[in-house]
Amino acid sequence: MELLGQFTVIFPDVSIGEGTRVGNFVMIRSNTSIGERCTIGSYVDIEGDVSIGHDVSLQSGCYITRGVVIEDGVFCGPRVITMNDKRISHRRPGMTFVREGPRIERGARVGGGSVLLAGVTIGANALVGAGSVVTRDVPARAIVVGNPARTVGTVDDAEVL
Repeated sequence: MELLGQFTVIFPDVSIGEGTRVGNFVMIRSNTSIGERCTIGSYVDIEGDVSIGHDVSLQSGCYITRGVVIEDGVFCGPRVITMNDKRISHRRPGMTFVREGPRIERGARVGGGSVLLAGVTIGANALVGAGSVVTRDVPARAIVVGNPARTVGTVDDAEVL
């Protein structure tokens, strides 16, 4: 690991690839794998049971809930939030918690302040505009914006990883 920020907590069973930088006040919980050459900004919270590929950038303040999969080359702007419980089963004994973390596929970009709801997939090389609320799957190379996020275009060939 290249750089580890101050006041950062990383659980013992976390694996972090070469050249990855971790900012200040970061929490990375158990059973998490982070690839090589990633940037984990300050105040990022990774809840555990998370898989992060190579060359990923999680800007400051991102919240990555349990069960999220982030593939290679993904960019998440500041304060991206992920959810993993569609029905919010907290303290409801008649409900069964089913963890459904979002999946962000290779080369996708998620703008700052966006919220990814439980179970959604952001397709390869898709672009989610800042502040969007993603309530359903985003196709590969789609550009989506708004609340709820709607398709407004297609990512240009020159922007594809």
